[in-house]
Amino acid sequence: MNEKQIRVRAYTEGPVEVRQGDDGRRKIVGYAVRWGLLSVPIYGVYREKFERGAFAAALVDRQSDIYATWQHDVRETLGRSPNTLTVSEDENGLRYEIDPPSWAERHLESIERGDVRGSSFTFIAQLAEYDWESDRDYVIRTVKRADLFEVAPVTNPAYPQSTAGVRSESEVAEYIRSERARREQAQRDYLARQQALRDVSIKT
Repeated sequence: MNEKQIRVRAYTEGPVEVRQGDDGRRKIVGYAVRWGLLSVPIYGVYREKFERGAFAAALVDRQSDIYATWQHDVRETLGRSPNTLTVSEDENGLRYEIDPPSWAERHLESIERGDVRGSSFTFIAQLAEYDWESDRDYVIRTVKRADLFEVAPVTNPAYPQSTAGVRSESEVAEYIRSERARREQAQRDYLARQQALRDVSIKT
């Protein structure tokens, strides 16, 4: 399984909003990630969350390469770090602040009206851990380190929410299915060996 593929995630928690900055300009502010917030089930197999600090290295290494778009449309780029996009980690999550161009005024109105209320982001997981025990229905995938490429205000934050993530997500799901089957078979084999040893003990 290749962990290092570009994925798209979106959240409705912590809605995106418009705020007035100290310079009087209106800015788009939101959280692309909330630490520890579980996703909805992905492919019906696993749920995902991000560990605090997951993007710390990316914010240093990619400080001039992170961009903000409207609805993931690169033709409507709203900002780019470090000049018109600020992305930072705080105790709540991965926060972004966009200084949008004048032509984006119509988008600010959509946010203020509540028509657009979700945030989305594009990333590559560099390090992830899997919890097979805590949830009886879903494996919990914790992303501990990731590269960040894009943040975006979005109308419909489905999860995963675009074709950019479909192939890679299915690969993760297939890995989890096969690993779960392997673990279950190993457990059955162990129980069978234990039973066989008990049977031998009884006979002797």
